[in-house]
Amino acid sequence: MESAARLINRSDVATGAAVNRLVDAGILTQRNIGKQRYRIFEAPTVLELFTSLERSLASPAGDTATEPPVRPVPRR
Repeated sequence: MESAARLINRSDVATGAAVNRLVDAGILTQRNIGKQRYRIFEAPTVLELFTSLERSLASPAGDTATEPPVRPVPRR
């Protein structure tokens, strides 16, 4: 939590409590990467929303499933 606490200028305890609340609410998901002792978190729903927005903006029809994109879009 140290690096996250530094980024938002809060204590480690307050940051840890906030992250735990977001995990409990299903907003953040903890990911494990290798055998490192560090924890990382992601917000999959938020990422999916941004991807959907990008896809809708990439096609003149507003849907890359019905009309191909006019610019590159994120892979699914």
